[in-house]
Amino acid sequence: MTTKEDAREERKLKFIESLKRAQTRDLIEPLKGKIESFLEGKLAPEDLFKAVHYVAVQSEKVTKRFRNRPDVVLAEIAMDENKFTTEIHDMNIKARHGDITALFVDAIVSPADPRGVMEAGLAAAIKRAGGEKIEKEATPQAPLVPGHAIATGAGTLSNLRVIHVATGDAPGGPSSPERVRLAAAAALELAEKLGMESVAIPGLGTGIGKVSPDDAAAAIVEAVVAHSPKSITDITLIDRDEGMALAFARRLEQLDEEEE
Repeated sequence: MTTKEDAREERKLKFIESLKRAQTRDLIEPLKGKIESFLEGKLAPEDLFKAVHYVAVQSEKVTKRFRNRPDVVLAEIAMDENKFTTEIHDMNIKARHGDITALFVDAIVSPADPRGVMEAGLAAAIKRAGGEKIEKEATPQAPLVPGHAIATGAGTLSNLRVIHVATGDAPGGPSSPERVRLAAAAALELAEKLGMESVAIPGLGTGIGKVSPDDAAAAIVEAVVAHSPKSITDITLIDRDEGMALAFARRLEQLDEEEE
């Protein structure tokens, strides 16, 4: 393997380990509360045993999944989360319901405040997951305007880069489908300049920007269709909001039907 491939495999292994730990933590933390309630006399032994049994069953599933090769683990997760898959200009395009900070891709796109700060919404979630270093790298590159993208490191995330794009002219200001399209196009263009091969884009402009999920999906897919790939081979359109993920899936499905 090349040095680049070696580095990618190393990132992948670290990412898989972080997923395993996160899933284990999600199982153990509620059980900790049950044990404390039992010790305080607030929970019956039978109810505690039920909780322990549930964790034991689920932990076996987690252990079994992560015995597989990393690529198999990632494929299984994708099968659970993907809503629709297609191909555009030789790029694999997926609509996915999930957490962008728990996705193994080269770059993730973050909706940005024009000042570069990561105070609210998905940007704040990315900062929580990857650390304040991301924001510290972003703010000196402000102000951000629609149609312009900046890149930072990804902090403690497994990704190589975070690409920041603004969808409004002022902090907390409204957005529009056209601004969303410009933001997505700018993110893809910068990803190409950075040599990224896989990119994840969330539902831009749908929070404080107040763009509807369907309009945002249409604008982002339009940017993908207009993009001429060089290094990018894989784009994931992802959102934790299932309605947004389904809007991505609907627009991609419509695109497939239009091309038939």
